[in-house]
Amino acid sequence: MMLTARQRGERSGREKCTSMELISGAGLHSRPWPELMPDGRPALILPAAPDRPVIAQDGWADRTTAFDPAAGPQPGWSAVLDDYRLTLHRPGGTAWFDGEIGADRHWRRRLRDHRTLLLITGPFTGVFDFRPAAEAGRLSLLTTPARLASDL
Repeated sequence: MMLTARQRGERSGREKCTSMELISGAGLHSRPWPELMPDGRPALILPAAPDRPVIAQDGWADRTTAFDPAAGPQPGWSAVLDDYRLTLHRPGGTAWFDGEIGADRHWRRRLRDHRTLLLITGPFTGVFDFRPAAEAGRLSLLTTPARLASDL
């Protein structure tokens, strides 16, 4: 049976995701997923990927370095959310992530209000192996300045 690109989950250009696609893709198949911290700060959980280096000099914190959420965003980083497409740049302007995320309206409001985004990454591939990585102290965290490029 021949599948169309949409049936295979592929998209081209700036085509919008449907909410069903967003729900089915959140946290599965090495895709990042949005979360809200207990204090309401937006966070993005990103499974480790070879094209997304985690470099201590860029400001990443792990269990061996103290992460202070009150310290503010790391200089040189930026996050821009345009509808469902998030672009993250590391110091020097290199794109660190550019893709769609399943961010609902409430999460996007929190991003707009806080103007920062907590990035969490580590050796996990999805929601089901995130907790063991966290319990083993294998996560890396970074806070970046963030803004919305489009209306809610």
